[in-house]
Amino acid sequence: MQRIFQIDGEETECWLSHDGDRFVLNTPDGAVACQLTPTGAPGGYTLRAKGLVRKLRLAVGPEATFVHMNGRTFEIGRVDPAERLAGNESGASDDRLVAPMPGVVVSVSAKPGDTVTEGQPLLVIESMKLETTLTAPRDGVVAEIPFAEGDSFGLKDILAQLTPEEE
Repeated sequence: MQRIFQIDGEETECWLSHDGDRFVLNTPDGAVACQLTPTGAPGGYTLRAKGLVRKLRLAVGPEATFVHMNGRTFEIGRVDPAERLAGNESGASDDRLVAPMPGVVVSVSAKPGDTVTEGQPLLVIESMKLETTLTAPRDGVVAEIPFAEGDSFGLKDILAQLTPEEE
């Protein structure tokens, strides 16, 4: 089944198939044979693709999957094609950073009233032993960050809220 994923704000359509021992990731740019083997550590895997071997950690939430590899964390969002066809996308969701899974706030880098630019770190969270830096999805003003360092949060809690930048 073909899926739509969003990685670093860019959407791509892809699907997985299986050819016996390996999965094949089919993308618009071609097919890539790959193997994903558990390492025994929570969320730990070894990825083999295109002759490369990489250790990574996965944390899967209901709205996105977080991949930590080579010192970076990537958020892979899933786009629901039915919602897109129904026209249910709204700009207001761009103003909120919603928790993809329960966790703890590790640090907070912004406060209400701060003017931020797209990509600027707002807070660092930890879920399933995986730290993720949440950044501003667009330019704006921080309206709310309801959690402080050390606070626990639940699934789909709003971790930060932006308002449009005044002109």
